[in-house]
Amino acid sequence: MAASLWLRGAASGLRYWSRRQRPAAASLAAVCSRSVASKTPVGFIGLGNMGNPMAKNLMKHGYPLVIYDVFPDACKEFREAGEQVVSSPADVAEKADRIITMLPTSMNAIEAYSGANGILKKVKKGSLLIDSSTIDPSVSKELGPGHSWKPNSVSEPPHCSLHK
Repeated sequence: MAASLWLRGAASGLRYWSRRQRPAAASLAAVCSRSVASKTPVGFIGLGNMGNPMAKNLMKHGYPLVIYDVFPDACKEFREAGEQVVSSPADVAEKADRIITMLPTSMNAIEAYSGANGILKKVKKGSLLIDSSTIDPSVSKELGPGHSWKPNSVSEPPHCSLHK
């Protein structure tokens, strides 16, 4: 079985390869290096029991974060570490094109994505939205790729299995 990878955006010249056909090492290194990836902020919404350690892990590995949580005290540690803390999910979408949501309920996810100051108000074309929230599968499908903002992408992380 051949492994494959699709890249978009700045890496559009490097479209596809398998184990048998690899691109030049310099091209691959430029696209995949942590130093290049680290320059683009990662948005993180939801710093509870699961979100906090996940955001800390990203921070530990050098990814700059744009943070939001409904409880400002949850952001204190990140602010002190020099990460950018914003006042709404829309502000996260405005400042980051890779956004991870880790929210406890369906209502929280709906509000974060489509509320008055939700992600969908300011999400940029081509953004990657990764929802790791513990929500009802029907809500996940409602917020997913069939939504009116179809050119963007909502991804289901490996530890979830909602869309079957």
